[in-house]
Amino acid sequence: MEAKPPVTKKHDLQKQKQFLIRFLYIASIVCIIFLALKYVLPLLYPFLIGFALAWMCMPLTRLLARKTRWRNRKAWGLMVMLVFYAVVSTLLIFGILELFHLLASSVGKIPGYYQNDILPALRQIEDWGAEWIHNVAPELADQYTNVFHTIIAKAGAFVISLSGSIASWIANVTLSLPSMFIFFSFSMLFSFFIVWDFDKVGAFIRRQLPDRVNRVAHDVHQHFKTTTVEYIKAYLIIAGITCVELFIGLTILGVPNAIWIALGISVFDMLPVFGTGGIMIPWVLLTFLNGDFGFAIELLILYTVITIIRNFIEPKILGTKLGLNPVVALFTMYVGLQLFGIIGLILAPIVTVIVKDFHDAGRFKLWKYE
Repeated sequence: MEAKPPVTKKHDLQKQKQFLIRFLYIASIVCIIFLALKYVLPLLYPFLIGFALAWMCMPLTRLLARKTRWRNRKAWGLMVMLVFYAVVSTLLIFGILELFHLLASSVGKIPGYYQNDILPALRQIEDWGAEWIHNVAPELADQYTNVFHTIIAKAGAFVISLSGSIASWIANVTLSLPSMFIFFSFSMLFSFFIVWDFDKVGAFIRRQLPDRVNRVAHDVHQHFKTTTVEYIKAYLIIAGITCVELFIGLTILGVPNAIWIALGISVFDMLPVFGTGGIMIPWVLLTFLNGDFGFAIELLILYTVITIIRNFIEPKILGTKLGLNPVVALFTMYVGLQLFGIIGLILAPIVTVIVKDFHDAGRFKLWKYE
């Protein structure tokens, strides 16, 4: 057998060196990005939040400056920001005070509610289970009783710890209010200064970036706005369908004020972290524990039907509005949820649409249709 030519060995060694250099280059970039996200990005949060708030207010500012006799865009920007902060601050203050009042008044009532409502229901369940065990397997009756007593003891301990946890959370939030106030005060100041010279700030940032990056950023911005609008439309349609389903179901069950309950749950349903189950499941459990088993089963059936329909129509409507195949929409939502939680669930379809549009425009090629 002939020996391998030296040229071939040299070529293989060169390829290995190139691979190693490329690997180290990519690893260095990943490390730099990681360190920047971990240590530098938190320092920029007030500026980024201020810039985002100013950016959100600019469309209304431009509209007012264009449609009114007063053409001073800077002054309109400050006025829009002031009105925005006045409305948001009022809502937040009243909302936080109401939340704190509700939690503070509920902390002391939780043990009593457990003793008067939940514990009797658990005792009733224990008696039913003991009777069934006695008829089916009497030799397991003592074990069943011991296990259920352990469950009741743990439930009581959980209720006591829950009260302490809520009280501790209220105290921690109260203590952190000064630092939160300082953080958002800087964000507000940044937003006022940025909205005053928004065009100059934007132009300065663009000048620091290469032309290619600016073009990509502009395209991403346009795609993001369009996709976000379609995304909101999709979830409004889903919420509307859920509202109609709930109204029909609750009306059939004879629930008073069915339309308002359906509207409230459908709005709550637009929050991915909660969904319809965030209200329906506790409602079913409380109804069951209070002894109204028939109504609890009816509510559970209604919730099951709504969940099945929601899981079927959500990927389809979202995919249709965003121009994605329902399978792709469902897959990206799942991957986003697993990797980045609720934020990933929300942003994954939007990012996927932007990548798809760039691919279709020939910016890069990641897959083949044929």
